[in-house]
Amino acid sequence: MISLNSLVASKCEISTLAEVADPNPLIEADSLQEAQLLDSRVSQLTSTAALLFELRTSLQFDVGNAALLVVRGLSLFGWKSSAVQVPLAAMTVVSNVPYRAPGSFRAKFGFFPGAQLEVAGAQAEFYVLEVDGISDVPPDYSAMSQEHIAGELPAWSSMCHPLQASST
Repeated sequence: MISLNSLVASKCEISTLAEVADPNPLIEADSLQEAQLLDSRVSQLTSTAALLFELRTSLQFDVGNAALLVVRGLSLFGWKSSAVQVPLAAMTVVSNVPYRAPGSFRAKFGFFPGAQLEVAGAQAEFYVLEVDGISDVPPDYSAMSQEHIAGELPAWSSMCHPLQASST
């Protein structure tokens, strides 16, 4: 077991995992449809961005309850969303488009409700994870307190088992 923070800080040895991520968002467009972006982190010190996804709502993934996309050698992190306040809700992926070239990775995401994210860097890793201590069903954002919702979601300090992984 490893914490999500540790995966971001020190790349997991992908070759030790049994399976390559299937589908693979590093090369397959729209493979994260209906997954939900829960949080993102950018470290200027290490030039790293990490995106934490909820997979229990995903259309494509049959295993895991969370995913982590880590971009290293970060050169771009651009977030754009409406200034209108909306009720508490996760950002649902409606599209994701990866672009790979030698020595670089770029991805564009479209979310509902109305947001876009573009991230680029030298390399990327994608992990499918089984996070311990959360239920099989995501929380109902409209019927619970923020504290209860947070307890039902993957977090950076969550302990997890990496099930699948891919890298550029």
